Amino acid sequence: MLLLAFALLGTAITLAVLCPRLFAAGRWHLFHPRAALTVWFGTFGVGVVTAFSGIALGIVSVESLRHAIPHTPGVTVSAAVWVAAGIAGLALAFAFTFSGSLQSLRPPSHSHAVAYAREEHIGFTLVRFHSETPEAYAVPGRRPEIFVSSSMEQLLTAPQLQAVLAHEFAHLRHQHGLAMRIAQINALFLPGIRASRAFERATRLQIELAADDAAARQVGAAHLANALLVLAAATQDVAMTLRAERLSRKRWPAPGRRRVPQGLQVASQLR
Repeated sequence: MLLLAFALLGTAITLAVLCPRLFAAGRWHLFHPRAALTVWFGTFGVGVVTAFSGIALGIVSVESLRHAIPHTPGVTVSAAVWVAAGIAGLALAFAFTFSGSLQSLRPPSHSHAVAYAREEHIGFTLVRFHSETPEAYAVPGRRPEIFVSSSMEQLLTAPQLQAVLAHEFAHLRHQHGLAMRIAQINALFLPGIRASRAFERATRLQIELAADDAAARQVGAAHLANALLVLAAATQDVAMTLRAERLSRKRWPAPGRRRVPQGLQVASQLR
């Protein structure tokens, strides 16, 4: 059983190191971001279960050996396995508690945002704040919030603004803050700072594209693409232009099949 335990731990380490590299390779994930995130989340879950299964099996194996052969050096091995289990548990708790990735969806300007209106909607609180920068972002938590700046309200039309809200709501609904947290945890296992940063950037891109797709299905790809082009022109953000072009290359449900969540039917109220 001890060999099986080492095999499980080796498998977990292999998944932690190799899967992020495969996740960020190629271009398939650019057109199927939701599938890519699902595959990666599944792989991460398998890796976590495999790691703890290996540790648990190692503990059982060593304890069984120590009781079966009292005069073997099993006590030292058993202590080592228990220490390893404790370190793994503390590392995981530390990563989840202090990684701070629930803040990763917020721009640096968040700390300076001064809200002038807060509106309760189904699934989130809409926070409107004064800013010369056109921006919107989601803040997960017990009571999720979507922040929209005054300059963005002035810059976009009502349908475009609703598309942006749908994008931000998708971040909340699909737990993209948690995705960034897990990406940062998984990045701890990658050798080299460059690999860790590349994986975090790839994850951030995937959640943005997945949110684009969700919003396009709900309110229409044309409205979101137009909003991205307007924002790209205002902020000189080339990435938004590329995201808008990507939306134009995909096929989307007919208007009659769109289902806009009730909490998102608020864009016209922002005028």
